[in-house]
Amino acid sequence: MRCAPLPRRLVAWAGSLLLATALLVTQTPTASNAAVPAIITDLGVAGRGGDVVARSKKVFVAADDQIVVVSIDGKVIGTVPGLSGAVALAAPKAGRKVYAALRDSHEVIEIDIVTLAITKRIDLTDYPCPSSLAQEYDRLWIGFGCGEAGEGGVLGLITSAATPTPVRVGPATTQAPLVAVAGNTLVAGEPGATVRVYDISTTPATSRGEFPGEANGLRDLALAEHGATALTALDDTRRFDSWDTTALTRGRAYDSNGFGGHGIPTAVGASPNSAYVVGGRNSSAGDAAELVVYDTTTSEVIYTAAHQGKTVVAGSIEFYGTLTFAVLKEPGTGRMHLWRLPPSPYHSSTLTLTAPAKVTTLKQSTFTGQLTLSSGLPPGVQTLELYSSLPDGTSRPFQEITTAADGTYRFTDTPPSTGEFGYQVYWPGNSWFRGGGSSVTVTVALYEPTLTVTGPATGNVGERLDVSGTFGADGITFPQTTVTVSRKVVSPDGTVTSKSLVKLRPAADGSFSFSDTPTTAGEHTYTVSVVGNSTIKSAKTTHVLTVLQPPA
Repeated sequence: MRCAPLPRRLVAWAGSLLLATALLVTQTPTASNAAVPAIITDLGVAGRGGDVVARSKKVFVAADDQIVVVSIDGKVIGTVPGLSGAVALAAPKAGRKVYAALRDSHEVIEIDIVTLAITKRIDLTDYPCPSSLAQEYDRLWIGFGCGEAGEGGVLGLITSAATPTPVRVGPATTQAPLVAVAGNTLVAGEPGATVRVYDISTTPATSRGEFPGEANGLRDLALAEHGATALTALDDTRRFDSWDTTALTRGRAYDSNGFGGHGIPTAVGASPNSAYVVGGRNSSAGDAAELVVYDTTTSEVIYTAAHQGKTVVAGSIEFYGTLTFAVLKEPGTGRMHLWRLPPSPYHSSTLTLTAPAKVTTLKQSTFTGQLTLSSGLPPGVQTLELYSSLPDGTSRPFQEITTAADGTYRFTDTPPSTGEFGYQVYWPGNSWFRGGGSSVTVTVALYEPTLTVTGPATGNVGERLDVSGTFGADGITFPQTTVTVSRKVVSPDGTVTSKSLVKLRPAADGSFSFSDTPTTAGEHTYTVSVVGNSTIKSAKTTHVLTVLQPPA
């Protein structure tokens, strides 16, 4: 196994000390663990499936004829019903899409994370029984096959294409291979055959070779270290093995567990920064489940959790920030439960959010902030979730914003109305750092026009005088409003006359123009007013010109 870069190893070492301390007192949990207990949620469904993805504070669980959606605090909040053999899920690291493999209807569907609506169907009739999924960026990898010799295999396709075109990778198989992808590495393994490794930086993908020996009893397959290391869960070896995906050699084994070495490996996953490995085991009798957390570098067991009367579903380990999820099944009924471990005492983080001093309608305002880790190390590029609310209390759809490598970030907003707008930024954390959020509420004021008028300073009686103006200097598109113009004339003999001259409908950029042909000499004062509305303040200015009587 390749060693992690030095900064990551230092963080992992410090985190391991904290977790090891927690392990020594498992009979009396720490205050942080006691405050956030493990959660087991009855999903109310039974059958095939059990694959999990977690995105945007939601956990999606494939459950045969539906996908159950659970909040990260363990509450069922929705379903995607009417499916046919939903057995596998995948999602890109950013964005608002989840993909599901429907084994019975031979298709992959795209689901909107926010609305839970099915937004795309990808027909795989020619590649039946899609049963495993993995995704990196906009490429989805699919393991398919119904059990007939030579019928199965691996596909790759680009999900952003209007009509995705499947491209086969590697040889034909009998069973649907398990697939995992990270960086430029794809691994695919069929139980009873070898695990193959592909470089997907090329098109088509290039084979790097295969791990030696047969993958008898392969239950799960994962990647760590950005694809440099593969992890296998093999029930015939009773351990989790790591493999170098370039040298194709076996590395460290993760095999200590609370069942005295007799637990059957069922699921395996690597935390988002590859600092630790989580393995799921079931007792030989099939009546107990256990999740074991290993230090990636030393293979030391740093945390265990057990549950009686249920078993871990193969391939069901998923991470969301500092939280670890798995799916349990009741052996007799197949009823599914979502298991969420408590967050361990990781390092802390601080997220700040600063609003501009003044925010007005129609004008783009910039909000700034920074993510800081308690270790003092730069957090690197991280994805934050932005939630905002309107003055009437309704919420906008969440957005994703990205930090710079030093943790700083910025985003802009253009409020469409006045009132109180709320903004909340949230970071879910990662394998060693607790996430957190920050929020601000700003009172949005009316837009203040900058009213300017340009025209001649002098003119003659009977001469057409053209005047133009604007009340927008920020490149803003304004809602419909009115500009009024009145004129006051002071003649040479001191006579004063006033008149309402014109009402104008300005252009969307706030510009306007008018003309006047004076009939008398004297000082002409034009008063120009912008009529305010629900988004713009009223404004007023004047333009003065001297009208002369031309010589006879």
